Amino acid sequence: MRESKMKLIRYSVCFLLIALLCWMFPYTGDDWAWGSQIGIDRLNVWFYNYNGRYVGNLIVLALTRSNLLKTLVMAICLTGIIFLIEYISKKKWSFYVSCIALLMIPKGVLSQAVVWTSGFSNYVVPVFLILIFIAYAYPVFEKEMPKRRKWHCVPFFLLGAMTSLIMENITIYNVILTIGIIVYTIAVHHKVIASHAAWLLGSVAGAVYMFSNKAYHSVVNKESAYQQIGERGIIGNAEKNYVEVIAKYLCLDNVWINLAILIVCFLLFCQCRMLWQRKKELWAARLCLILMTAFNVWAFLSSFGIDIAEKQKRLLYMDGLAVVVYMLGLIVFSILVGIKKNCLWRLLFWNAGIVCLCAPLLVVNPIGPRCFFPIYVLFILLLNELGCQLDGKMIKTILEGKIFQNACICISLVGMAFYLNIFYAIYQVDRDRLVQIRRQEMLGQTSVEVRYLPYGSYLWNDIPEGGWGERFKLFHRLPEYLELKAVYEYSGEKK
Repeated sequence: MRESKMKLIRYSVCFLLIALLCWMFPYTGDDWAWGSQIGIDRLNVWFYNYNGRYVGNLIVLALTRSNLLKTLVMAICLTGIIFLIEYISKKKWSFYVSCIALLMIPKGVLSQAVVWTSGFSNYVVPVFLILIFIAYAYPVFEKEMPKRRKWHCVPFFLLGAMTSLIMENITIYNVILTIGIIVYTIAVHHKVIASHAAWLLGSVAGAVYMFSNKAYHSVVNKESAYQQIGERGIIGNAEKNYVEVIAKYLCLDNVWINLAILIVCFLLFCQCRMLWQRKKELWAARLCLILMTAFNVWAFLSSFGIDIAEKQKRLLYMDGLAVVVYMLGLIVFSILVGIKKNCLWRLLFWNAGIVCLCAPLLVVNPIGPRCFFPIYVLFILLLNELGCQLDGKMIKTILEGKIFQNACICISLVGMAFYLNIFYAIYQVDRDRLVQIRRQEMLGQTSVEVRYLPYGSYLWNDIPEGGWGERFKLFHRLPEYLELKAVYEYSGEKK
């Protein structure tokens, strides 16, 4: 009873802090379009020739019309992701690890996938929904499957269809994930779970409906002005995307979670080296640890020392090679540990998911940091699964100890205080500049100043200039004749 009460308290505090932070996130970029008549016009033609993200589009339409609704949905999804990670691992320490990992998320991913409402609707929401199914299906890796009721088929069919109507690469992953789970269940347990099959049917139905949208025919026929597939040829496009974007956001920028994975892998090596009787296994594990350690050093220097705009082509290719070597080392080490710890398929499940989510990004443009939020969450889950393989004594003394929990709470509170400071400053300026614009409008001015939001690196498309300025006016119901002039400080004010 006491443990249940403490769990309720920590999740309540987590939810309230996240909600407070999300309330301060401003609407920017595409949010101005979705929250104005432009979004209604897209809805009136049912997103014809726009995209097949029907559920994602409906979500962002709703969230851009109510800051309270946006705050609640964001807080529920982010807190829900943390809860589901703990539920899957069945370890209390997973809560603290997940909180810190999400606080340490790379800034680019944070700004585009979490803070930006349009990005949140397409990348965070489907992760939350997929984790519901994974938490439900993950017991297939146990010796005995829990019994599932027939009526579960209906909600999981609907949930599977909804999840497949939000983001394309997640739609593909959703289908492949379910096929893999069903094949494993047949091979190991010699049966098919009806609710798993229902999720698959819903996922396939959603995928078919999504890709029937005319927008994807335009993409395939190279008629789309926005999305392209293999614009430089499949190989050329894959090379460009990987070197310039994927390598950075797949692994290089995840310096803290990379370090945590390395530490856990080193502890697992210390436990398993007596189990690896053959020298080949032992040396392979050592080589993997050396490669992973070398990558961590490289990632620290590459991510913190040099901005990507400054990197020469040679260094970009070296970054790409380092990421390939790291991923191979991590996968091989996971296999070696998995065989000895009887958790091979669990570890491969998360590794394969990372590869599956990343693969479509090689051939599609444009891609950005927002595409890597689902992958980042899978890295958190892989970290947790590796941590679960540490022996009971080590877990009890380190991960389940009061010192570890108190340290995590301290780090989380400091991290949250930092973000609250950043986004409160943004919230103040975002609110005040609209008041300033309306004041200038009332004075009869046709050209008004719009102050830049502070900490712009934590935001996406926050400057209302050009086409964004027209959408900004539509969103805030400002007169069309107003000319917006973006400035760092209003005229006559001291910086």
